[in-house]
Amino acid sequence: MDYEVTIDARYPRDADTVFAEALQFAELIEAMRGLARYDGLPEGLAAEGETYLVDVTLFGFLKIASHTMFVEKLDRSARVLQSREHNRSVTRWDHTLSVQPEGEGCLWTDRVVIGAERGAWATARFARYVYARRHRHRGALSISKAIRRL
Repeated sequence: MDYEVTIDARYPRDADTVFAEALQFAELIEAMRGLARYDGLPEGLAAEGETYLVDVTLFGFLKIASHTMFVEKLDRSARVLQSREHNRSVTRWDHTLSVQPEGEGCLWTDRVVIGAERGAWATARFARYVYARRHRHRGALSISKAIRRL
């Protein structure tokens, strides 16, 4: 069973600036500080067509080896990034990140489709928690969260 996790976060800043920050691996590392460590993640920006193989350590002790992150699409003008990710436990973690102008700020939407042979339900709830936590850390004005079974 697959699940779709959607997180909408509103920011009081320019959409182009927020999207440019979202492409930086350093920003991801900072937003996840205290929750996850990424070993093997390069410096710099995500690039379309690139595959990143990283070891992720959650909560300081739970190691997820060889997490594969493939950047399928990066459209800077539309401010959309799509990645396909997986590891031994999660067969599908398809993430679409979009940052769009809204009023005087912007709306950042994370849509993640998750599939796992075991524990997809729990993984979807973990994803909802992680993405909302990232947005709180980044200073979002508001955050809405949803999970639905596909």
